[in-house]
Amino acid sequence: MKKGVPSGLYAALKDILFPAACLLCHQGLGRAADVLLCPGCAAQMPLIRPPVCSCCGREFPDAAAGNHLCGACLRNPPSFSRARAIFRYNKFTAPLIYSFKYQGCTTAMRTFTVLLARVPTLGDLREKPDLIIPVPLHKKRLRQRGFNQALELARLFFPGEKRRIQPTILLRSRWTTPQTGLDGKHRRRNLAGAFQVRDARRVQGQRILLIDDVLTTGSTVNECARVLRQNGAGNVEVLTLARVFD
Repeated sequence: MKKGVPSGLYAALKDILFPAACLLCHQGLGRAADVLLCPGCAAQMPLIRPPVCSCCGREFPDAAAGNHLCGACLRNPPSFSRARAIFRYNKFTAPLIYSFKYQGCTTAMRTFTVLLARVPTLGDLREKPDLIIPVPLHKKRLRQRGFNQALELARLFFPGEKRRIQPTILLRSRWTTPQTGLDGKHRRRNLAGAFQVRDARRVQGQRILLIDDVLTTGSTVNECARVLRQNGAGNVEVLTLARVFD
């Protein structure tokens, strides 16, 4: 705020000069708001609510069912103990994530943090992590994009945990083709051997929270968790911005 300018006047001038607009449809919102979504678009961006799979976070349609393991996690338990996301990935939210991930648009960042606080299932991530690790990008892709969106999310969601956020412990050591368009089997094959831990002593016995933007089949975070566990990590949980549901 400018020195000597009353806060109310400053806010009013800001609303006039930089009017708030919905992130999805770009309709004007009048006054600046914590969540930059009009009522109609907010309804198209549903937060993930229980009941969900107690492991992977998949939503269940029966509200009376309560949290329990889904069939996929029963058949093939993942290497992470729990994964949770803020909202569904769908045709409405996809452009928002695309602009953040590939174009570096940060307008939605404040909205993401507010939504994070409103998601009841995130309380399932009970353990305070020793390490917060963003899913890494290969150095070639990092040069192309200019930033790692998972690292930006980690810093956004945990602003007071600078020492716990460790972006260099887990490395993406092998170039992989983009996962978009691949099914679960081919995603897993594509990621085999793609990650490594720089120093196993850093993760031994540690409670780790992995951060990524979108959980699709779970192949990426599962491979990360597998490598971390293989190097002695303790519990590994996952937090993503969005979640794809079949």
